[in-house]
Amino acid sequence: MKKILLLFAIVIALLGIASVVYLFTQPNTDGPQATKGVMDLRHYTFRDNAPIKLDGEWEFIPNQLVDSSMFDTYESYVVDVPSIWTNYTVDGQELPSFASGTFRLKILISDYEEILGVKTSTIRMSNTLYINGKRIGQSGEPAEDSGYIPHNTPYTAYFSPNQQELELLLHVANFDYVPGGGIVSSLFLGGQMSIMKLREAALFYDLVTMAAFLTMFIYFLGSYLYSRLGIEQLYFALFCFAGALYTLTHGEKLLLTLIDMGYAPFQNLQMISSVFVGFFILLYFYRALPKYMNRQIVRILSIIGVALMLIAMLPASINSYLQSINSLYIFANIVYIFYAQIMAIYKHATGVMYLTLSSVAIFLYFIVATFNTHISLELNALPPLLPFICLTMLSLYISHRFADSYLEKGKLTEALIRVDKLKDEFLAKTSHEFRTPLHGIMAISQSMLTSTKKASLTVEQKEQVSLMFNISERLSHLVNDILDFSKLKENELTLRITTVDLFAVTHMIVGVLSYTLSKDVKIINRIKRGHFVQADEDRLRQILYNLLHNAVKYTNKGQIEISCYEEQSFVTIQVKDTGCGIAPEDLKVIFKSFQQLEHSVAGTGLGLHVTKELVERQGGKIDVESTVGKGTSFFVTLPKGQSSSEELPMRSPQIYEQPFLSFPQIVEKTGMKRILIVDDDAVNLKVLLDILTQENYSIIAIDDGQQVFNYLTQYPDIDLLILDIMMPNISGYEICQHIRKNYTSTELPILMLTAALRPEDMVAAFQSGANDFLHKPLDIIELKTRVRNLILLKDSAEAAITMESAFLQAQIKPHFVYNVLNSILSLSYLDLEQARAMITNFAIFLRSSFSFENTNSLVPLKKELDLIQAYVNIHQTRFPAQLQLDIQVDEEITSSLIPPLLLQPLVENALIHGLKKKKEDGKLSIHIEKQQQQIIFTISDNGIGIEQEQLEHIFTEDAMRSQSVALRNIAKRLKKYEHASITINSTVNQGTTVIIRFPILYSLKE
Repeated sequence: MKKILLLFAIVIALLGIASVVYLFTQPNTDGPQATKGVMDLRHYTFRDNAPIKLDGEWEFIPNQLVDSSMFDTYESYVVDVPSIWTNYTVDGQELPSFASGTFRLKILISDYEEILGVKTSTIRMSNTLYINGKRIGQSGEPAEDSGYIPHNTPYTAYFSPNQQELELLLHVANFDYVPGGGIVSSLFLGGQMSIMKLREAALFYDLVTMAAFLTMFIYFLGSYLYSRLGIEQLYFALFCFAGALYTLTHGEKLLLTLIDMGYAPFQNLQMISSVFVGFFILLYFYRALPKYMNRQIVRILSIIGVALMLIAMLPASINSYLQSINSLYIFANIVYIFYAQIMAIYKHATGVMYLTLSSVAIFLYFIVATFNTHISLELNALPPLLPFICLTMLSLYISHRFADSYLEKGKLTEALIRVDKLKDEFLAKTSHEFRTPLHGIMAISQSMLTSTKKASLTVEQKEQVSLMFNISERLSHLVNDILDFSKLKENELTLRITTVDLFAVTHMIVGVLSYTLSKDVKIINRIKRGHFVQADEDRLRQILYNLLHNAVKYTNKGQIEISCYEEQSFVTIQVKDTGCGIAPEDLKVIFKSFQQLEHSVAGTGLGLHVTKELVERQGGKIDVESTVGKGTSFFVTLPKGQSSSEELPMRSPQIYEQPFLSFPQIVEKTGMKRILIVDDDAVNLKVLLDILTQENYSIIAIDDGQQVFNYLTQYPDIDLLILDIMMPNISGYEICQHIRKNYTSTELPILMLTAALRPEDMVAAFQSGANDFLHKPLDIIELKTRVRNLILLKDSAEAAITMESAFLQAQIKPHFVYNVLNSILSLSYLDLEQARAMITNFAIFLRSSFSFENTNSLVPLKKELDLIQAYVNIHQTRFPAQLQLDIQVDEEITSSLIPPLLLQPLVENALIHGLKKKKEDGKLSIHIEKQQQQIIFTISDNGIGIEQEQLEHIFTEDAMRSQSVALRNIAKRLKKYEHASITINSTVNQGTTVIIRFPILYSLKE
């Protein structure tokens, strides 16, 4: 009995909601109304006002489609619009569902000079609209019999009234839709802009609603396909798809604008989409709330839904009978869903309130949609927020379920951790037990294989014993791996104590931190070469990195110093900072695990604890001194080590005997790519030499990083630099940083090598300018591949530069040629001598410009001056009063060699960009003089100048500054010559001066 009362209360509540929605979304009847086929709008201004609904009493002629000239010859009736015409009474009888007719409304206006528009909505099932006898719009093709073409689609139409009385004539026909035809929804009349806005608002409502449903469809479908955890996700995805399909086929019927299709299948989609909505929302809640929904009721409703979907696929003349049943089916499903949700709320189910609120949003949306189908109510009467409310509520519901699931999984995780710990202990103990018998098997099998007794094994037996030995050896490696894994989980570290060069380690760490530092803090390494400690190199680097990183973290401004001093058989490393310091009470607990101070910057409190453990396990100790506000000093004491030169005499010479290597070593191969290798380890250099020599490269191998710059000057054609990071006196980072000041990454690729494995080393290498990075020990195939790729990178860049240079050497613009030829043609009629002179200069200019020498070749200075003179002569002939040229050059240097087109582009820039706006008094001076072993080229003009901002970026690679391409090309070519340079000085509206310095070069013949 309680359940029946609860269900009854739900039905009453939903009906109440529907009534409220209906009352609040009823059309406003306070506006103008048509009376007896006439609407007086002479007091209404269309320009700045909203559109008018053409509601009220229209004239109607049943079963006839007549034009305006014949309308008055037929008997007409006054009917209410909007309404279905089955509500009309003609001669005492109701108009049948399948019929046709002509509607007319006369509209009196005063703004007849305005462009007006009409918007239709739902007119079943086809219509044609006429204004003053002129057809302005239609949907389908109405006819007086069933031969009409249905196509009930909203549209807008615009017209110029040109008179104060409008006659709106509408032909309507319906021979398919059983509930009846006619003007079901209001027509709107308004100004052009207001009608456009009305149409856009309706489209916006449909698009937003469709987007909301499609978003949910994609999300839940993707979630289901990914996890396959719950079929309810699939049902909800299909419900969202049905909602999107419903939106596409109702309202403004966007589907017909997106896809060209007949109206019969479209009408089937309309009917199916409404049934889909009710069907899949029922299945979703049945799976989401299975405890509160009766399986038999769900099965009956599902069977009804399938039957309705099958009927919806029949022609409209049949399936439209069930339109009311479709709405009733959706309503019944929602009522039952609300019942199940209230029961779930009563039982305190997780997150069910969110489902209830989402159902209310869905219910309101489809109540409005039902009203749109059955009565004169626009689908966009409510804001397009309901789909988003539904999405939000369902997201909260899912997150609620995920939270409960997460807590449950947390409990299971704790149980699994306990089991995992027991498993690790079992593996460790079992592995220890395996090790002894495995070693016994290996020893016995190896003894049998190496036995020299007469009763030796046969070949087949040796193969079997050998196989047994190999298998046991593999098992032994597996046991060792399991033991190492267990030790790592138990922090049982394995240390490899060797003699470590303290300078090399600290130099590299300081370099890494310096490049990654983003504070106003300077790190100073005061450790000199010659200090060695006994330690695990990787762990020592970890210790120093932790201390330095900690110092950087607590030092906002100042400096950090790392130094060392020796005391008897120990070396003490000091890391001193000028940071905030540590309070005395905190110094006692700073090395404890998970201990953080009040002013700690992030972290977990394990860094210093791990550092202390690593130091002590290597036979050392760590101390700290600190003063609040002044800084902190950490002291790491480790056993002193011996240098490699001191160790060699104590070791067997047979083990360390190596072939004599002297550096530099140069391997010349004519025509091959040249590689410079730099490493302070002779063995590494020998390995690289052997590998790369086999690849037919010319090799220069040196063991001193400070000599890199000398060899780059001596061999300017080096294609690749292979550089070790850790070297004495100067690190690979510093070398790379200095090289990048003169060479780009494409002009000289750099491949850096190191034995370090920390990510910070790689970051520092790339920040210092390296192209690529390789870890030691090197993989030969990887090394060869990366070397080949870097050389190909340089070749590609050089090819691009060559093409750019060739383009600049022949950058004769078609417009320039056209103007010169026109000038020659004009002069041929006025001054034949001037025309001949201009032809001569033009020929000289063309011949010099089309001389495609190699970009690295040189030409005599006199040839460049002839080209400039020819170009200037052409300009002066065309514009006699615009330019004064002054060329001053020492005759003794006219035979010196310079790169081709070094000066002419500068002269052209001065004329085109600098003096372009000067109609007269333009001055261009070229001064060429010798200073010691250089030629100084000074090109000055009194043009418009260059702004300072543009001047600062004129040599950059900014592709948007196309006018600086020639200057950038000249600057690039000058970099190939020692002591060559270019500078530009400019003042806006005063002029520009370009100064080029170039070494004096002469031909070998001279």
